[in-house]
Amino acid sequence: MSGFSKLPLSENLLQNLRLLAYTQPTAIQQEAIPFILAGKDVAAQAETGSGKTATYGLPILQHIDGNVQQVQALVIVPTRELATQVREELKRLGKHIQSLKISAVYGGHSFSEEEKSFRHPPQILIATPGRLLDHLRRNTVTLQTVEKLVIDEADKLLEMNFEEELNQLLAFLPKKRQSLLFSATLPDKVKMLISQTLVTPVFIQAGEQANPEQISFIAYKVPHLQKVTALLQLLAMLGQPRAVIFCNTRERVEEVAQQLNKKGLTAEALHGAMEQLNRDKALLKFKNGSAGLLVATDLAARGIHIAALGTVIHLEILREQASFLHRSGRTGRAGAEGNVYVLLSPEEEGYMQKWSQDVHLQWKKLDTSAPAQARNLSEVHTPEFLTLHIKAGKKEKISPRDIVGAIMAEAGLSASEIGKIEVHDHYSYVAVPYTQGKDILDKLNTGKIKGRKIRVTVVK
Repeated sequence: MSGFSKLPLSENLLQNLRLLAYTQPTAIQQEAIPFILAGKDVAAQAETGSGKTATYGLPILQHIDGNVQQVQALVIVPTRELATQVREELKRLGKHIQSLKISAVYGGHSFSEEEKSFRHPPQILIATPGRLLDHLRRNTVTLQTVEKLVIDEADKLLEMNFEEELNQLLAFLPKKRQSLLFSATLPDKVKMLISQTLVTPVFIQAGEQANPEQISFIAYKVPHLQKVTALLQLLAMLGQPRAVIFCNTRERVEEVAQQLNKKGLTAEALHGAMEQLNRDKALLKFKNGSAGLLVATDLAARGIHIAALGTVIHLEILREQASFLHRSGRTGRAGAEGNVYVLLSPEEEGYMQKWSQDVHLQWKKLDTSAPAQARNLSEVHTPEFLTLHIKAGKKEKISPRDIVGAIMAEAGLSASEIGKIEVHDHYSYVAVPYTQGKDILDKLNTGKIKGRKIRVTVVK
């Protein structure tokens, strides 16, 4: 079977897939979509980057009735980041479905804004367990009309101790429904959840994802105390690519990010102890090219899709192979090529030798005896964009078109020069060319957006 046209999808969805340049279904899509469209319960083991959002999203979108304003499909996810990612992906896939509303609810977001949104219920709801239970207990939403349930990242949900919340949520759902579960690993707790939630499910395993052909794994033997020096050498050698650098602890993340910034690089830290607003800013700056490096814990290993990421660096690894695979899965997504660099201490090399699957490493050498002086690291990569914060959003009737129009009118840029735009309820972000950023900032502050003065600042 080759091409999405071979799958039993509607012409409306197939046409949109062609516009989005989706040409070849991934293994999990090819295997699971026909069963899901046939109404079967499905339990699927699939790694990050395997295309599982489209796997359940396309069949859901095919069966959604845009004329009925009630929750028809529920997707439960472990984190805010995954909730917003799934929402945006489903919006892209269902762009041409009339009257389609897709909403996401999660902790850290305005409860009152979510409550107002439920006055006109979405057909598809993406939610984290705790926030959804809050809404159910306050009767701001009903799930009695749900026909399709998706439990995404089931192993992560259980690792985060959402077992009790999941059991409570299931009690609010109609018994007659189609249930789908996706998990990167299948520990006993996930198997128990499958037996309790799904009815005579079809089990699908999308194949091993440890060392897909499109990902190259390059390893270096580095003593623990020389890791940061080795990292700088590696970045200099690679020309300072856009990369996610993984560390094991939040303290190490902060330390490494600070050292990289002191060298003149643009690095953002990302870990679970950060305030949600700061996490959002870090991801935003990395995704839109305002920061070249993202130093992260496993928080970023799942549920965060970073388009066209070609490089992952393991500054440290954990004992568990699953963690290594999830981190590595940030690159090589949906068939794209990627490189994973691993800086291994002797102890960490011992961990890898005990793993159940071989990771095919290409061993190379780094000279850590001298500082990275072959290039001026800060000049190797100047950020492409500067991110601006606009103090107005959807509630002030601001749209991406308004922002583009203002920048074109006030600063003289063409639309193609403007980067990623995000419009939230009461604020917006826009990425503008870094070298012109200060000038654009000044002109927007002295000019107008949609006919009125709006404060604009740099996201720091």
